[in-house]
Amino acid sequence: MSKNQKRWTMEEDLFLEEQYGQMTFQRIGEHLNRSKESVNKRIIRLNLRSEENCLRKKWTTEQDTFLRENINIMNNREIGNHLGKSPASVATRIKILKLARRETLRRWTKQEDEYLLKYYGSKSLENISRRLQRSIPALESRLNRLGVYGVRAYTGNITVYELAKCLQVDVHTIYNWIQNNRLPYKMTRARTRNFIGIDVLAFWKWTEQNKEFLNFSKIPRNTLIPEPDWVNKQRKYDYFNRPKHANKKWTEEEDARLWYMFYEEGRTQQEIGQLIGRSRHGVQRRLNRLRKKKWTT
Repeated sequence: MSKNQKRWTMEEDLFLEEQYGQMTFQRIGEHLNRSKESVNKRIIRLNLRSEENCLRKKWTTEQDTFLRENINIMNNREIGNHLGKSPASVATRIKILKLARRETLRRWTKQEDEYLLKYYGSKSLENISRRLQRSIPALESRLNRLGVYGVRAYTGNITVYELAKCLQVDVHTIYNWIQNNRLPYKMTRARTRNFIGIDVLAFWKWTEQNKEFLNFSKIPRNTLIPEPDWVNKQRKYDYFNRPKHANKKWTEEEDARLWYMFYEEGRTQQEIGQLIGRSRHGVQRRLNRLRKKKWTT
């Protein structure tokens, strides 16, 4: 190995083993910031091309079903992006299954692109899908074609809206982490709009130092991949140790008591949390919301 070559990490090897046969070499390379040739060489070095693993390259029943259901609303490239197959592989599979498109696929218009870029990240893909009468996989593929990467968790970068949905928290919580807790982010531009992009690997590194902000037991496994090993251990810990009232709604009485203890009695957020059965972070967030509410009224 030359001095300029970047060494493969254990996390990268694990991701490669999990996604080999599911994603194309090109997409794996984009996720890991490596060339397609580098990915291919690493697969050979790890001996992943065994008979058992090669079976994963074959089309599954679920993939065939997806192909049948979307052949008339997605082109071969869009279907391939969704299934981790090349357009040529999709075309060959269409011939094998003796499928045929009923009509020419509807082309994307400039107005549709503008609407998609305008509302992506602030509206859900389900909402945009209904408005444009396009399937969600078609939207995901189009966003990638427009240069907006991170539509799916495994591509490496996601929007604030997508991250909030994955973590099952309010989108304003993510913005708060960015502004007050130094959550790393990148600004990306697609045509005329800027997006806040959050790198999944950078997010996990930040989260490892800020575990108290999340209840990991409520985050399904592999919601954001590659998921570090410590996450599952923390998930089990939170399941048995997090208070059952973690998402209990605040009452007016609690708000008044919180305000009085903090501003009149001068108690710390930690003390208040122990007295009213809330986490320190929960107390902090509620105080911020109460302040904003009082300032705007």
